[in-house]
Amino acid sequence: MDVDHLLTATRSARRTLDLDAPVDPGAVRNCLAIALQAANGSNQQAWRWLVVADEAKRRAVAGLYQDVYRELTGGRIGAEGFPDDLRRLLGSTEWLVDHLPQVPLLVIPCYQPYMPGDDAFVTATTWGSIFPAVWNFQLALHTRGYGTCITTMHLRREAEAREVLGIPEGWIQGCLLPVARLRAGTSFRPAPRRPVDEVVAVDGWDGPPLRTA
Repeated sequence: MDVDHLLTATRSARRTLDLDAPVDPGAVRNCLAIALQAANGSNQQAWRWLVVADEAKRRAVAGLYQDVYRELTGGRIGAEGFPDDLRRLLGSTEWLVDHLPQVPLLVIPCYQPYMPGDDAFVTATTWGSIFPAVWNFQLALHTRGYGTCITTMHLRREAEAREVLGIPEGWIQGCLLPVARLRAGTSFRPAPRRPVDEVVAVDGWDGPPLRTA
């Protein structure tokens, strides 16, 4: 796969996940090995990746996710009356809420912060030490015909998820990644994004756009 295409056309996969297709543990293991090559704070590699395949545990974690969504939305938002892009996103989100228990693998990257405090430096170092690896994992999955998306809703029940999975105190859960093969025929393309000149400034917040030579 062309590198530029991979980087611009790796999308969040929800409806495009094939819940019935078998998952090759070896392929997922290889993707995780690629994930672990990502940069992380002081090269501490203070992470542990939980691959949840057991059906009872998957359903327990998915149940926490579903409970949080229903608490936040009062049930279902639905998609009527929204602009097309938002309607598609809401429909995709609610599809995942409904089907998360059937996703064959749930991957939860955990991280053990090694610096005290909660200021901007510590926060950036902590999350900057796990999400580059998450993105590596997503890219590697895409090249092998698998998909996923970053979800965080279960973290509102982090303590309960910790108990289900036996996560020790002192470790934080970064996100939840539902992993499955992509449906046959799935292809992604670059998504609409704001132009570079609208979001990039040189030498200060109000600086000029970055121009080509």
